Amino acid sequence: MSTNDKQVAIIGVGPRGISVLERISAALNTVSRPQQGLTIHLVEDSQMGAGNVWRTDQTRTLCMNTLAGAVTLFTEPGSTVSAPVVEGPLQFDWIRLLRGDEDLSGIPEKAIELFRTYPPAASVAEDFKEELAATVIQSNPSRALYGAYLRWAFDVALQLLPDWVQVEQHHARAIGIREDGDRDVITLDNSEMISADSTVLAVGWQTPAFNAEEQSILAALEEHPDLAWVKPGNPVEQDASLIPAGEQVLVRGLGMGFFDIMALTTINRGGIFHEDPTTRSGLRYEASGQEPHFVISSGRGYPYLPKSDYKSLPPGAKLARLKAVISAITAQNRGVASINYDTEVWPAVARDAYEAYYETLNRVSPESIRTSLDKIVEVIDEVDVDKLPKALAAHTDDVFNLHDWEFPLAGINESVEALTARIADGMARDIRHAVAAWDSPLKSALWSISASRKPSSILGAEGRLTFESRRNRFAAVMAIGQMVGSGPPLFRTRELLALVDAGLAHFAGARPRLSVSDGKWQIISPTTGDTPLQARVLVDAWMHNPDVRRSADPLALSLEDADRVRPFNDYSIDGTAAPTGSPEVDPATRLLVHPNGNLDPRVHLIGIPTYGQLPDTTISPMPGTNPLMLQETDKTAVHVLKQIGLI
Repeated sequence: MSTNDKQVAIIGVGPRGISVLERISAALNTVSRPQQGLTIHLVEDSQMGAGNVWRTDQTRTLCMNTLAGAVTLFTEPGSTVSAPVVEGPLQFDWIRLLRGDEDLSGIPEKAIELFRTYPPAASVAEDFKEELAATVIQSNPSRALYGAYLRWAFDVALQLLPDWVQVEQHHARAIGIREDGDRDVITLDNSEMISADSTVLAVGWQTPAFNAEEQSILAALEEHPDLAWVKPGNPVEQDASLIPAGEQVLVRGLGMGFFDIMALTTINRGGIFHEDPTTRSGLRYEASGQEPHFVISSGRGYPYLPKSDYKSLPPGAKLARLKAVISAITAQNRGVASINYDTEVWPAVARDAYEAYYETLNRVSPESIRTSLDKIVEVIDEVDVDKLPKALAAHTDDVFNLHDWEFPLAGINESVEALTARIADGMARDIRHAVAAWDSPLKSALWSISASRKPSSILGAEGRLTFESRRNRFAAVMAIGQMVGSGPPLFRTRELLALVDAGLAHFAGARPRLSVSDGKWQIISPTTGDTPLQARVLVDAWMHNPDVRRSADPLALSLEDADRVRPFNDYSIDGTAAPTGSPEVDPATRLLVHPNGNLDPRVHLIGIPTYGQLPDTTISPMPGTNPLMLQETDKTAVHVLKQIGLI
């Protein structure tokens, strides 16, 4: 390697880091060999080409929350990218090719060619033989299998690089970065130093420093050494061994983090969920004696809803009113803090959901409508959205109330036993609706809300929403959409209901308050009359968003100490700045923005940490949608190469 070679560092080699590398490969294959060489440094402290979340050596019990046919890592014809499109198989097509399906209809020829030119190691098909055979387009693959797909895409990206490009892989963690003339020096935790002309941070979920409540929890652990706390985090990183067999444990969180913890402490401890059509869950749980007894609470107090069993990929939502509002606002070229989501956008989102409900109801149960669908749609468009349930009661026997799903336990004050019975009945209903799928009016309405998240996020990106409305109705749409659209696969909800029916899970209510009493963790909830519930072990089954305002990562702190990063600000109606947890980046290049407003000369940041400024940062690339993630990695890769003079 010549000292005059250009040096690029990609820190984090999970999905985004792989995609940046692939986009660099695609761009460099369009240019002649330059005078100077290029060395790409890949830095990853977990599994190279998968990252920590998608490690291939993890338990196969943990599954993706995405369907096999709904994720890719490759661009497609028509993608909004500057580097050439490189067609590759989406995950399910890769699975079909890997297991040797004879029928490859629907897979683009170029994707088949790429697979056959760069075939995975034979051991991959053997290692995942059983899962591959059982996978269909609407399966939720194991995270390990997705990791295998990522590692294949990583190998392809490496092999597509021109032969004059060198790659150095560093199995270490980046812990600092400092300027050294026209380059940066990156320090790794194995004492290596990397000199870089340009750096891409694809670091994913960075855990922030402990907040005030967590500091109190740490103090309680010091005072009471018998207590245990499973800290918030990705389940693959959480210490489930702290969760004891046979004991009551308190859990905060009823989203995907909880369902993962549930699986790890039942299935992975020898418990068996047997198919049993005589039960309301369709399952019967055979205990191993090694599982805990869960007492579960969360902000809403109600479990995330199961995904619908469409027997295919999910349908596209209509969203006619939302699309019209977005089109009108976009045409006006609005600036910062110029959109009031509460008054300008939310009504369209709500009306679309109500219409979706009644369109499906009219199809599957027309006798429930006393007037006509046309009349109901007129009411939906004319009446204030908060008054729609009352107004619609005159037209139908089946009145939908969206408010019930925003606050599913509002006004409830009862015993833990009564609440558990109520939620279990609700879960049985949720399962029926998930099975009905296309024919469920409720699922149609809630899917409309869920589908509103991405266009709403794009509309409000880069601070265009007022701070007040971003934290009000916009936040509500994101939260409801997360609960109803990003819930567990249906089989996980069945499993939780089976645990409830086996007496191994109870619900404690919404808005839990934590304390220590009599040497134990204690939570109380207004939903259950502030009845104290105690246990020796507390599990926080959720993840923090990254937060630049209280960084704990040494690499992030080194950028902060050097004044190379600042929070992105939202703005209130009166112009008051409201710092978010995201570092600010330049949207065109993804370069960091300094406190003085200047762009950093070399460091780019992409992905999850930019959630406060940019849209859709946590979503995997879905085929056929021109994914924002692949637009971002392409934009970043092309800028890196322009920056160092190679294109």
